[in-house]
Amino acid sequence: MRIKGMLRAAGVMAAAVVVAVVTATGAHADGGDLWTDDGDPGGKLSFNSDGDKTKVCDEQADGWSAIGYVINPNGSTRYKIRARGDGNCNERSADDGGRYNLADGTRYTFRICLDHDGSGSGDDRFCDRHKWRA
Repeated sequence: MRIKGMLRAAGVMAAAVVVAVVTATGAHADGGDLWTDDGDPGGKLSFNSDGDKTKVCDEQADGWSAIGYVINPNGSTRYKIRARGDGNCNERSADDGGRYNLADGTRYTFRICLDHDGSGSGDDRFCDRHKWRA
């Protein structure tokens, strides 16, 4: 009788583990981190689809600023975020409304670059990109 009870308890525990794994996997938000392509990455972009949180950080005190872009599926720039100065970050999210509130289920291109003169004239360097679903 004891063995039967232990087997039953083990079966209940195994079922609970399966439910927890399936639930955690189904609730997974899209996003991650992206770094500039220079030898010692000076810029970082982080995205979390839960709240459409996009964060850009300048990782080094080197005179370059980090600039992140969120690009619509049609290739147009939706918005950009700039961070300048070692350790400084700027963030946008759906809470900011308007263009920062991304359409759920849509795949956007996220791009992180370094800009030396801060002119925003398209002279970005060391860029990397990735697509994530909002």
